[in-house]
Amino acid sequence: MSICGERVEKNYRVIGLERRFEGATRSSFEKMTMDRQGQDIDEFISFVNLKDPVLIGHSLGSSVIMSYLSQFGDEKIASAIFVDQTPKMLNDSTWDAGVPGINEESISKILKTPILPLHKRPKLKVLWSLFSTMVLKEKSIASVKEKMPLYKDYLKGDWRKSLHQVSKPALFIGTEYSPFWPSRHAEICADLVQNGEFKIMEKVSHGAHMEDTTQFVSIVRAWIDQHGQ
Repeated sequence: MSICGERVEKNYRVIGLERRFEGATRSSFEKMTMDRQGQDIDEFISFVNLKDPVLIGHSLGSSVIMSYLSQFGDEKIASAIFVDQTPKMLNDSTWDAGVPGINEESISKILKTPILPLHKRPKLKVLWSLFSTMVLKEKSIASVKEKMPLYKDYLKGDWRKSLHQVSKPALFIGTEYSPFWPSRHAEICADLVQNGEFKIMEKVSHGAHMEDTTQFVSIVRAWIDQHGQ
């Protein structure tokens, strides 16, 4: 949300949570689990005293929200938005909306040769923001190798049962050209929750919010107008 947050802040308060192990956030490397990431959201909501926030997560950030919901329920939030993330990444006989051909052993190889998350080039302003943040001012204290335990835990996650318990409105945003999983996962996920909806963003890939901020913000604003507090 930091890239297009200014376009939402005109009407809403936008808080971009810097998760532990990202940016300059320091933490013991002994807590690299999705459970701990979910607990961080609960502690943050309480610390800032947020009232009925709309949680928005992209990719692993969506799984962090799912982890939070599985541990603490949805009582404290107004609704949630999940951007291009399936609740179960490993396919099996019960699930085929994950990453094709991936398993626990292959995650290290995949992270060493990451897939380009973009289908079309973002606007120059967004490109500069990415370049400035990720290259010129790169400040992450944990490398991909050091964060491998977290990524492996993320890979093994299965939050389908916890989604069944969500009663607050939930929006699943799929992308037409995601390189990781079929866009139909958004519709499948919407059926897992009591008040689920889905949208498929057109002509974008995994980095949807960066590739087409106008389309993304339009979806988010319409959702918050309807399901915010």
